[in-house]
Amino acid sequence: MNYDLSKLGWKAFQDLAAAVAAEVLKRPVQTFLGSNDGGRDAAFLGRWKGLDGIPAKSTIQCKFLGKPGASLALSHLKDELPKAEKLAADGLADDYIIMTNAGVSGEADAQICAAFEGVGVKKCRTFGGTWIVQQLTENPKLRMLVPRVYGIGDLSHIITGHGYKQAKAILDSMGSDLSCFVPTDAYRSAVKTLQAHGFAILLGDPASGKSTIAAILALGAIDDGCLGALKINSPEQLNLWHPGEKQFLWVDDAFGPNHFDASRMSRWNAELGTLRAAVEGGARIVFTSRNYIWEAAKPHLKTSAFSLLKESQVVVNVQALSDEERAQMLYNHVRRVQPQEMRQRLKPFLPAIAVNKAFLPETARRLGDPLFTKNLAISDERLTRLVEHPVEFLTEVLAQLDDPSRAAIALIFLNSQTGVPSPIKATPSLEMVTRLMGVKPADLARAMQHLNDSLTRLISEDDGDRWVFRHATVTDAFATLVSASPELVELYAHGAKLDRLLGEVACHPKAAENGRIRIPPALYPGLVARLKACPLDESLKSFLGARCEKAFLVLILEARPDILEWAAQVQAGGQTLSGKLLIAALASCDLLPKEVRQSIVADIRKHSITWLDAEPLTDKVLRQVFKDAEFVDYTEAFRTEWLSDIPSIFSKFGRYSSDDEVGMYRDFKENLQAAQAYFELECDEAFDELYAEIDAHIEELETRQQPPDGSAWTPSSMEKSSVAPAEAAGLIFHDVDA
Repeated sequence: MNYDLSKLGWKAFQDLAAAVAAEVLKRPVQTFLGSNDGGRDAAFLGRWKGLDGIPAKSTIQCKFLGKPGASLALSHLKDELPKAEKLAADGLADDYIIMTNAGVSGEADAQICAAFEGVGVKKCRTFGGTWIVQQLTENPKLRMLVPRVYGIGDLSHIITGHGYKQAKAILDSMGSDLSCFVPTDAYRSAVKTLQAHGFAILLGDPASGKSTIAAILALGAIDDGCLGALKINSPEQLNLWHPGEKQFLWVDDAFGPNHFDASRMSRWNAELGTLRAAVEGGARIVFTSRNYIWEAAKPHLKTSAFSLLKESQVVVNVQALSDEERAQMLYNHVRRVQPQEMRQRLKPFLPAIAVNKAFLPETARRLGDPLFTKNLAISDERLTRLVEHPVEFLTEVLAQLDDPSRAAIALIFLNSQTGVPSPIKATPSLEMVTRLMGVKPADLARAMQHLNDSLTRLISEDDGDRWVFRHATVTDAFATLVSASPELVELYAHGAKLDRLLGEVACHPKAAENGRIRIPPALYPGLVARLKACPLDESLKSFLGARCEKAFLVLILEARPDILEWAAQVQAGGQTLSGKLLIAALASCDLLPKEVRQSIVADIRKHSITWLDAEPLTDKVLRQVFKDAEFVDYTEAFRTEWLSDIPSIFSKFGRYSSDDEVGMYRDFKENLQAAQAYFELECDEAFDELYAEIDAHIEELETRQQPPDGSAWTPSSMEKSSVAPAEAAGLIFHDVDA
């Protein structure tokens, strides 16, 4: 096994040396950078027994040589000898360790150790690249600490069988991300959360690095013994989990890629039991979601059925990145492929970009991509705008592309859920793009390749290669262009697949304010014609209920009388969010027959009071179905039934039964607390006693349950090294233009 450690760069190699000290030598370290390091590239924290059994302090000197195959010589360390002498005099170098990525011969080792011991160091030792590679080869924990090494070694030596194929596919899909990855607090928290709970949900803003972290967690899981890693796109695909196997399941954009997908909620709620069983059976599961989508999803998730949704959240907060972490990300990307001339032009501005609190990992990638910087005015004002308004900048970049390149983006946009098969073949969407944008298919295909790993990416799957967007923000930016162009909106409305269309567009004047693509009224008849044969499923209900004005609803009801037939038969209290949205929209637009609306109100009221369901009290969607007087009457009836005699409430629960009694009693408690908050009732002694009685009953029920069979997979533990921040992030950029 061999890793080319010269590919890491000096700062990443220093991080690797710190990880080796913490993981292999079992001693956490503190790192120091540049001229302020006091002669120490890394120093052990605390004390331990030295060679003579007396507590001692040690210094680690990291020496990185950028030339592949280089050998360390004493001449490379001549500037360190005076520093080592001072450190020894101060009692900080009883033990002096030199770690290097270069080779170290026996003769060089003897010369180096003699020189350092000659200036006062009690014991000097050198650890060369060969020794470090051996530690990496033997220790998956170490590889997880410094995941960039997955991209510089031959995975077939450490991962075998189907796991190797999957790991390579993950690496291929990540492109340049892995080579530039910087382990952050969010990454380390995600590893610990996954270890502790078997489930983690990564939450963050767009372009904050959630998917990159998830991909690296998948690599680490495969490396550490998981039999496979599966990326799934919907709740139905949970059936790919095999009970008893140590699998890693990755659900990217679990609740919608760009906007909250209400149609998924009922399906996730139905599968939460399966999700819990998978974790208990040894699977490890990671969700990712944008913050604003998660906030929209939370009220509709039955977290009582899967409490880890509340306990295993890891917020990928880019505002929490240290200046050093931002600087290292920026250094890695700019140094990777930008020509020297551009690096020299960018260098004076990089420290200020790194400390800007609006900085995103995706910003670093764009500044490192020649396609993005080709026409960029290099000035403080322009670069600040790039950092603080990333989607607007990306929209500008897309607008500046030539016609074939924009056509390539449009083709993926129309096929963003499945990707565009490669090689590109004649399809209706290709014909539409080339006709309306005035380009030839061959020119589009060449542009697609030119954009690879900048705006597009070629990924390999079992059924062949596919072109996809390099990052989800490309969808957001192109949607901005589409919404401003009537011609492109027409292309989109006629050419996009219905599932994509229903997820992205709105037939409403305020569509753009909500980040949606507006279908203008002139195109309503064409869209209604396309929806005439569409099943009344969750996607269509969500679209009609949340994103359509009255004028469109009138047209669709004329073409689809089955919608009002459904409304007349539906039980609103047990409806999914999509169904509630549609009922509410029809009611608020006065499109429901009077007797149908009144029947729905009666059904909601009866279900809520009979089953102690407090949701309608605060549900703004269902509230639209009620007239004001009807809602007042309902709330008073609920209060009379459930909150007028607190001591008698627990005895009422005896009339209910469930296969999941623990979950049922937890639901009772949550609904009582919600009702108590709604009516602004103080938590007096009666409420305290009631909740204590419910908790005691839940505990009794849990003790009766037998623990599940089978042992869960436990990934490698990873303790974060205690790292001191750099005094100036700008020190990292001193050789970015070398």
